[in-house]
Amino acid sequence: MRIETETLTLKDGRTLTLRTPDENDAQAFIDYMVKAAEDTHFLIRYPEEISPTLEKEKEIIMENAEADDAAWFSVFDGDKVVGNCSICRYRSHLKVKHRCVFAIAIDKEYWGCGLGEILMKKSIAKAKEMGFDQLELGVYEDNERARALYRKMGFEECGILPRAYKLKDGTYVGEVSMVRFL
Repeated sequence: MRIETETLTLKDGRTLTLRTPDENDAQAFIDYMVKAAEDTHFLIRYPEEISPTLEKEKEIIMENAEADDAAWFSVFDGDKVVGNCSICRYRSHLKVKHRCVFAIAIDKEYWGCGLGEILMKKSIAKAKEMGFDQLELGVYEDNERARALYRKMGFEECGILPRAYKLKDGTYVGEVSMVRFL
């Protein structure tokens, strides 16, 4: 689903553009995903696991732009992708189609300037508009910064899956499940 393009002003005065990506943004998205994975272990993939072809990334972008049960909120500083979040239906089965999954990642250079809160507010409003009853997410147990933001935005912790992630150094990290009822 496409979103309205708008200009965002961060706490530090920087202005960015929020919009639905298009296929011309495919390489910028690949670069962004690799950089985000290099900056933190809080994402599901390591940088070397991000290897879509340019054509595959274009296909993913266009599928999401045209979906009626999903929305991407992509943030650009010029042509550079610096943040992205998405909402998408959990599944289309009648018993669970009221559920929506939320995901977010922000370039480390843009942490702490209010971008996460802006993206979350936009996602929550869009999820309501799309008719979802609840928003769900999973977060690394050791990501206190994100957990605090999610709680601030009305999410409740509803369980922990121990050892959900195994890092390269052999360390295990649990995943905290969170939900926000709409």
